[in-house]
Amino acid sequence: MDKVTIMSRKRFLEWVPPVSKEQVVAIRIGDRAPVKDAASDRYTDTLSLAFYDEWTFADEIDRNTPVGSNRLTEKDKIIIDDYIDKYSDRYFVLHCEQGISRSSAIGYYILKRLGYKEELNEKKDSALYLPNIEVYGLLIGNPYTKKTATKLRKELDYPE
Repeated sequence: MDKVTIMSRKRFLEWVPPVSKEQVVAIRIGDRAPVKDAASDRYTDTLSLAFYDEWTFADEIDRNTPVGSNRLTEKDKIIIDDYIDKYSDRYFVLHCEQGISRSSAIGYYILKRLGYKEELNEKKDSALYLPNIEVYGLLIGNPYTKKTATKLRKELDYPE
């Protein structure tokens, strides 16, 4: 099993991890606060996040948004970092609606943060994912702006 497995919500609801529940945790991403369901019971712990899949330059939005915001916030980053640190010895399974951009942005971040360079490069080379650049930039501490866009696109191996 990969350190990070990224999938769609539909697949997540049907998928059973090939390792014991004690070895794997999940991160679930939706547009609204997700509800725990039977699928969450297959994991040691489940982190549920709610934010939209938007792509806007950081210098054009207000990150100090109230609770219930539709954007990933600095507070969310702290929650994600704490979750990664707490479960760094486990496998991570992530899903968003399509399993392409929000979950892959967090998945790439987990791999980078924990030093899984080979797996990160394999995921980049697979062309299965298009990580949300706004989310990824916030997580790595390099917000997506007009000045950082080229560097972030290169780091994510986006096609030119």
